[in-house]
Amino acid sequence: MDITTLYSARALPREPLADISNILSKLKTSFRPIRRPVVLRREFHPPPAEVALNWRDNVLVEVVRKVREKDDPDYDEINAAINKVSKQNYAKIVESIMIKLAARDAMFRLRITTLLFDRGIRQNCFAPILADAYRDITKAHEDARQDLVTQVKMFDTLYDMSKVVIVPPSTDPGFNDAIIAWTKQKETKRGFAVYTSELFTRGLLADGIMQSMVAQVIEDLKESIALPKTPPGEEHVDHLVRFLFAIAPKVAFIKPLVTDILKIPRPNTPSLTMKSRFKLEDCLKA
Repeated sequence: MDITTLYSARALPREPLADISNILSKLKTSFRPIRRPVVLRREFHPPPAEVALNWRDNVLVEVVRKVREKDDPDYDEINAAINKVSKQNYAKIVESIMIKLAARDAMFRLRITTLLFDRGIRQNCFAPILADAYRDITKAHEDARQDLVTQVKMFDTLYDMSKVVIVPPSTDPGFNDAIIAWTKQKETKRGFAVYTSELFTRGLLADGIMQSMVAQVIEDLKESIALPKTPPGEEHVDHLVRFLFAIAPKVAFIKPLVTDILKIPRPNTPSLTMKSRFKLEDCLKA
């Protein structure tokens, strides 16, 4: 139909509209609304299995904060015993720890493994014997392995290592405080490396966990050996080298990283003693 024909249809006669009142009378005039329940947005609650898996993450910061508090007779007794542990009394102390762990819950066990973890880091001269204690606990309490995995994973958070300490010029008013914070951070990182190497050699840490830590140790080692020679600096380098030496037999990717360090000219590595250099060379033979 063209436009002309369409418009001409306007003049054609049309039937009258029905009375609107008749139409309305036939309609249903009452209205009863259908009430539907209001669906509220629910908060997500993880399943019990996930809660069980992550409960350590939620409490470890507080556990580390309270690691020196004396609020539980059993915990206090174990704490005092660990302070006096030696090769001579090791078996007796570990036996007493096992008796108390058997009578307590998982939270108490986490406090004890965290105490061992913290003490091993802060007093790494006792790292071997404290690693032995952690190993023996995991033999009796398999869940303690997950304690360790979480502690290692959260190390930066637990010990505030994620913040890089910048040392300002010596004329800065905050220079002394910055030096103390920088030294504390370095010592804590070194203690962590030493203790975790002892744990790894006892089969308590997986290869994947070690890869991340080794990368950090290699970077620290490259920086440290280039610093001017000092007794503390040489000691720090020796600890890092011993970490690499301890894990070399089980971590294959270490060898090319060590090779790169040994290729650095000796004049550029004043803090790398011959003893440490020989240990690095032994890493390649492992």
